[in-house]
Amino acid sequence: MTDPVRYRVEELAEAAEVAVDTVRYYQRRKLLAPPVREGRVAWYGEAHLARLREVRHLADTGFTLAQIKELSTQDATGLLADLASQHAADPDLDKAELARRAEVPEFIVDLVVGAGLLVPSSGDGDTARFPADAVDMLVAARTLVSEGVSLEELTALAMRHATHVEDVIDDAIELFKRHSDRRGGDRDELIGLMHRLVPVASVLVGRHFERTLLTRALARMGDDAAAADVLSGGLVVLARRLDERVDPLAVFAAAADEHRTVWIRPDRGFSVVGLGAVETISPVGDGRFSAASASRAALAARVRRTGPSEAPAPMLVGGFSFSASGWGGPSGAAGRGPDWSGFPETHWVLPELTFVDRVDGSWILAAARVVAGEQESDAIDSLDRRIDAICADLPTPLDVDLDFDNGEVSSEGATAAPYEAIVADAVQSIAAGEFGKVVLARTHDEVGVEPLTVLARLRERYPGCAIFSFAVGSRHFLGASPEELVSLDGRQVRTAALAGTTGVGWDETSDQGLASEMLTSAKIRAEHQFVVDDIANRLAALGLVGETPVEPEVLRLARLQHLRTPITARIERRAGGVSDMDVLRVAGVLHPTPAVAGTPTAAAVNWLEAREAFDRGWYASPVGWCDLDGNGELRVALRSALVDASSGHATLFSGAGIVAESVPAEELTETGVKLRALLDVMDK
Repeated sequence: MTDPVRYRVEELAEAAEVAVDTVRYYQRRKLLAPPVREGRVAWYGEAHLARLREVRHLADTGFTLAQIKELSTQDATGLLADLASQHAADPDLDKAELARRAEVPEFIVDLVVGAGLLVPSSGDGDTARFPADAVDMLVAARTLVSEGVSLEELTALAMRHATHVEDVIDDAIELFKRHSDRRGGDRDELIGLMHRLVPVASVLVGRHFERTLLTRALARMGDDAAAADVLSGGLVVLARRLDERVDPLAVFAAAADEHRTVWIRPDRGFSVVGLGAVETISPVGDGRFSAASASRAALAARVRRTGPSEAPAPMLVGGFSFSASGWGGPSGAAGRGPDWSGFPETHWVLPELTFVDRVDGSWILAAARVVAGEQESDAIDSLDRRIDAICADLPTPLDVDLDFDNGEVSSEGATAAPYEAIVADAVQSIAAGEFGKVVLARTHDEVGVEPLTVLARLRERYPGCAIFSFAVGSRHFLGASPEELVSLDGRQVRTAALAGTTGVGWDETSDQGLASEMLTSAKIRAEHQFVVDDIANRLAALGLVGETPVEPEVLRLARLQHLRTPITARIERRAGGVSDMDVLRVAGVLHPTPAVAGTPTAAAVNWLEAREAFDRGWYASPVGWCDLDGNGELRVALRSALVDASSGHATLFSGAGIVAESVPAEELTETGVKLRALLDVMDK
């Protein structure tokens, strides 16, 4: 008897002519059954190969993945599949040919695919193929943009439309199924009927949309003299320069709002404090970065700005979780802790009050909705009075004890022994060829922690880092991040590869010695180069290509030294400053970097989801600010902790990059060194 054919994931992907990432993505969407595991090896069979081919066939015939999942359980080989096969569109256009026919740059194709508005018929990335009717969609988008419609606004509108269209399509599928049952299941007759009804229904829906759009547009532009001065669901933001500088921590400490954010760059003389939330952006799922970017653009179109021309643009503050679905390992993320309630997978807010301190002084921006029937001028007057009241009672600088002792580096704690065991497990997986590098993290619990004291001490001790706290009620996610994920200022995109760590010495000579050892270490340089190459490739996927130094530099912090390679690129902006790029969109292709996940990233993340003993939440994820023009700064939330101010309990996070040569005890020591960045300022 012949043994059944078995495949590793790479072999299965090759046999099905798809990427490995596609296989894993189908598994996460529950379109593909999980493999059989024998130790650390995952085995797939002929049923998995057949299922992959079935999914590709249904996708080629025009079904979305959500509909394929439905068809797979009820009607995958039935009426709908037969109908679809008779109407299958030409799936043979690659990205270059699609862009050529639609007369748009290739990055526009990447944009609409990244936003989930255009789904390839097969393949992904450079191997993606598209149906011929995708040309019409892109031509329509090009026409609207040529008439002055912002691509970001168009994308946001299309995403809202797509969400409702999917619901309509699903309802239509159910309708046709019920109709089939009532007709007695005569397939040939029903297929003929559907051939006649589907085009008619499409025209009906299209005409209804067109008529409704025209009717409502004309009504809003009618003869009502006050219509031009009334905003329906719009927002106004009033900016004013303050007469005196403010201490951002003092403003943050004095606030009682449910949502509070502070972001401080001491070395740049820049800080942001956001209080309250007048608008929230919280998309979910794998397309959340693109969706957040499009929502930012749509929000920018709704906001009326008033104040001096040199005032800061209105800002969003917030972050993303490390994983769109949380850690989904065998034990389930929900049971692993810590409690990340209040910090969902995406959370960006336009604050009611934003304080910005920069080189030219301190500013306050006040935002409010304009309710139906309210005059815009009345809303602005109300904000003006509110700012007057705030300026009359600005908080004095925070008085915090900045004295603290440097504790000894310690690797002790409840997570120490399990961490060494999982490092050993990771080294074995690397030896088995599952991945080349994985970044393993652990937690450490502390009590008696006061968030404001910690923030003040971090500001004093780490002027080169971004000091931050995102607070929801009494709970703070805070830290001092040394790692810039991406920043955008005008036309310049800036990021950096930060990987490779050593300690600091007792004097300048010993510091230089440790730095020299790090620079000449084959292990550390290989780990660092993983990150450099990966970031450059991801930026190139967005058409952002810049210069990367050949040799890294050494970044020295209070307790640690890192290898750092700065990477820059430039974007092209259309007339009026509008851009198809913002920091949120760029972050979507950069996160997670090998510095916080591993290489290859997908394989490393899958391994971490199954093995890491806690839910990362916002740890090691992008956090920061983004203004409504798309500029901003996102940092990787390292050297961070989740603190409950009401109880004083804190969960600290720390990680290390594991490669083939890693020694568990040494990696545990490295995480202990990194933990001291926060433990030092928590010591009494």
